[in-house]
Amino acid sequence: MPKPPVLILVEPTGTRRDIHLLRTPFTLGRQSGNDIILHDLRISRQQAQIVQEGDRYFLEDLRSRHGTFLNGERTTRCELRHNDKIDFGLADSYSVIFCSEEAALDDFIKRVVPAAPAASRELYHLGLLLEVARVLHAGLVLEDVLAAVVDAALEVTHAERGVLLLRQDSGELAPGVARDNQRRTLRSAGLEVSQSVLEQVKNTCREVMLSDEAAAEALERQASIARLQLHTILAMPLLSVPAVATLDTTVLRAPAELLGILYLDSRQVTGLSELDREVVRSLAREAGTVIENARLFAAAREKEKLEGQLAVAREIQRGLLPKQLPAGGYFEVAGINLTSEAVGGDVFDVIPLPEDRYGFVLADVVGKGISGALLAATLQGVAASIAAFDLPPEAIAARINRYLVERTAEDKFATWFFGVLSPDGKFRYVNAAHPAPLWLRSSGEVAPLPTSNLPLGLFTDVEFASDRVQLQPGDSLVLFSDGLTEAADPDGQLFGDEQVHSMLPGLRALPLELMQEAILQRVGEFVRGASQADDLTLLILRYLGKKS
Repeated sequence: MPKPPVLILVEPTGTRRDIHLLRTPFTLGRQSGNDIILHDLRISRQQAQIVQEGDRYFLEDLRSRHGTFLNGERTTRCELRHNDKIDFGLADSYSVIFCSEEAALDDFIKRVVPAAPAASRELYHLGLLLEVARVLHAGLVLEDVLAAVVDAALEVTHAERGVLLLRQDSGELAPGVARDNQRRTLRSAGLEVSQSVLEQVKNTCREVMLSDEAAAEALERQASIARLQLHTILAMPLLSVPAVATLDTTVLRAPAELLGILYLDSRQVTGLSELDREVVRSLAREAGTVIENARLFAAAREKEKLEGQLAVAREIQRGLLPKQLPAGGYFEVAGINLTSEAVGGDVFDVIPLPEDRYGFVLADVVGKGISGALLAATLQGVAASIAAFDLPPEAIAARINRYLVERTAEDKFATWFFGVLSPDGKFRYVNAAHPAPLWLRSSGEVAPLPTSNLPLGLFTDVEFASDRVQLQPGDSLVLFSDGLTEAADPDGQLFGDEQVHSMLPGLRALPLELMQEAILQRVGEFVRGASQADDLTLLILRYLGKKS
């Protein structure tokens, strides 16, 4: 069964990440829930998808705003081939490279076949390498693949025994595969090899070659070699691919990690040419790659399991947000929540209240990830339950605060805004240390709704003060989390309050959905493809006037 293609995601910072294309349709976009989430506000929520038809893969644009490009050409649907580059019409944003496994075999052969004259011995080595390449590409279990590597090494060197030892989490080496030159499996229990040779390879990460011709005196000094009557030993380190990172203008190269050792020995003197040893080095390199890939695959499976759990949590959290925002006849409202991770700590809600009034909630929990999302969900549920008692906003804040102090950790708290709108335009609110919402009057004047309260969840006996404003027809209130004002460009500059203030007058006549999109687009242009560092939530309310 052929292996799935690999997508190489290139982030705006230059960081590259491999993602296996395990299912289709495979979606890409800004919105959480996509298979690849592109944290760039200029990219559409549902940007593109990859679909499979037989053994062919196709890229399809999902009517995105700026378009989807394949190798620099805008496309709506096109077949993908090895090394095709996908981007989104933005030079400083994400790109994706499609790598097919069929083409990877050619790369493998080029990598492992040493340059040599076309003589019979070289052709024999080439045949062995191609056979190992076929086995590596056949999708067998790890033990079978490593056995094929050991068998090939034994054929090249004419050694009698071959052992592939794997490095354990403890740092010790343990036999993973042991074979003889008849392709029979040897029992690892009681298997005796030269520990001094293994220690030398382990400490230096360099190959060791011992034979009567080269090191007779060293052989005699080592008791295990003398006891086993060994006359030839070849041991090759299996190394991971060195990791490379950058810090400012400095390239940092982490040393390769020892994954195991390919150990070969014989009671006969075995003469090995440089070509023989180069072939064994190639086999050791490929064995190291297989072991590292298996380890990464296991980690990926664990990550996939965690991501599955996060996907369930994301769906639950998404279900807690209003599926459809109400329209009271005398107002209209639009809201959006963009999480920086799979789940977020921002919530908003619109709660119907008696006498045709509505409560508007926006909260931001300290912390990200699962803990922040759990507290956000708790806060949203408690707020909706307590608001149903139709208490004054300051009394609701006090009850929620007491609940959080009694039932959450000391380092957990939330900023919170809650306001109640009446049909006559009266808006009474409590702001518990949340970014001040902006009152956009129909005339274009912008004024913040100030805060004078502590966050929720810090102290038990806290009194909360409420304020009120009188909205006129055409006035809007723009509520947001600090993910808006603290959105940062690649240089670390923040979007800031001033930019939000300055843009709103020019947007006051737009429908709310277009106003919301315009704000997000302006933020996207400012950050220039930088990753979203914090959750971003917008809740915009416009008062239309009392119903006649």
